[in-house]
Formats: sequence, structure tokens, C-alpha cells
Amino acid sequence: MSIATLKEVLDKAVRADYGVAAFNVHNLEFMQGVMQAAEEMLSPTILAIAPRSIEHAGLDALGALARIHAERSRIPVVVHLDHGKDLDTVRRSIALGFSSVMFDGSRLPLEENILKTREIVEVARRGGVSVEGEIGIMGKFDDLASGSLTITELRTHFTKPEDAKRFVEETGVDALAVAVGTVHQMPLQEAQIDFQRLRDIQEAVPVPLVFHGCTGLKNEDYQRAYRSGVKKFNIGTRLIKAFQQGLLHAIEKGERSVLACLKAGSGGVYETTKDRIQVVNSAHQA
Repeated sequence: MSIATLKEVLDKAVRADYGVAAFNVHNLEFMQGVMQAAEEMLSPTILAIAPRSIEHAGLDALGALARIHAERSRIPVVVHLDHGKDLDTVRRSIALGFSSVMFDGSRLPLEENILKTREIVEVARRGGVSVEGEIGIMGKFDDLASGSLTITELRTHFTKPEDAKRFVEETGVDALAVAVGTVHQMPLQEAQIDFQRLRDIQEAVPVPLVFHGCTGLKNEDYQRAYRSGVKKFNIGTRLIKAFQQGLLHAIEKGERSVLACLKAGSGGVYETTKDRIQVVNSAHQA
């Protein structure tokens, strides 16, 4: 099966009762674990490559690995640039065969975010590539845990429906990441979602919505979210924890083979991917 675009995968989900998980993949073992689970469960999936992974392994190498896995797969696989911060990285990703790119201008003034996102949409359209934009600021769990950011302050940065409407109309993005309560790198399922705000945003925009920071999202809130317009769920911290636990377990057992340890880490990613596919209800939707 050829690589799928984000628009293709999410448009199908919009018409049905499920969401699609985007898994942050940092190396070969993460991709192997994710793809094995997704293929067994016949679930569409998104291989998301983020800036910290690019700093570690390089955009070219990770992009090539993701493309190989997607091209060999029997399920729809989106090769996605996560949290792209500049036009150069977006252009390079498109040239490398990514089928979807995210431009994260959420910390820019609205006008500047619109202008830069629109430019990226124009570039991406020429290559048949989907674009995800973002409005609102999510924040990080460490800031909440340390007290440098309060829940009340976080709420002031939630996505405003009127801003979301204008942003989508003026940029033409295919999906919109919103801030309504999830935060990045939250290790526990304690996110408090403003579902009324989410419904207001859903009514204001015609494109699928995206949640980042879904490791912190309660299982019961996934269903409420995908029935309220959220069709892409980003999962990163949960996979990292599973990979680390698999490695540590192998080491503690006295495993001396590096490859066996890496395989154990990949096994943790595999089990976690299966679990999240069940939660977003995307099994047998490929």
C-alpha cells in the first residue's frame, strides 16, 4: 500500500466512530514496535517524527526508515513531521517524501502564525502533502509540577473558537491541533479537558481536530474526544516509558546482548501501541 496522507486517514475517521493514534518514533526499534502492532490490528497509523528525534538521528535517516516501513505495509501509514518550527525543515521533509507536516506556530502572534502556516500550506499543496497547524498553547507537565505554571494560567492559553475559525479559513490547513487541557509530557492520566470549549471549537471549524500530550488523557476521555471532533491523538511519553521499562527488565534479568535488550524495548512499544489502538477504537479500520 502506498503512503497515506493525513487528510486521507483523518477524513475517513471523521465519517466513523474512531480516532487515529500518532506515535512519536525515535529510532528503528520504536518503528518496529508500532508497525507490528498496527499491522496485526489492521489499524491506520501515523509515524510522527519530532524535533528531538531529528536532533538525535537526523531527518534524512528517520524519514527514510519511516518511508520504508510505510511502503512495505498493508495498512495506511502517514509519515508525519511533528512540531516543525521552520519552513526549511518543512521543505526538507516534503522533499524526503513525508506525506504530512505540522507547522507549530502556536507561540507566535496569531497574525504571524497565520501568515507562516499559509505559506507552508501553499508549499505542501504542490507536493500533495497534508498540513497540521496549531492554535493555543498547551504547556509542559514539568511547568505544572514545579508550580511555575498553574492550571488557571494554563486555561488562559486555551484555544479560542473564534481564533480557530479564522486560522482554518485563512490558512487552509487539513487538521488543527488545539489546547483544551492536555499538556506535553504528562506521565499520569490526569488531564482535565474542557469539553465545552472543545465542542465550541468543533462547531467553529470544518477540519478534524488534534490532541497533543495524550499520555495524560484519561481512557474514558478518548471516546468523548473523538466523538467531539478530535481524530488525531499524539502519543509520545507513554511509548518512551514502555521502551525504557522493556530495556531495564532485560538488563535486570542479566541479558548481555545489546540486540536482545533493544528487542525487549521494542516489545514494550508494541504492547503499548496495541493498547492505544484499542482505546482510540481504530482496529480493523485500515
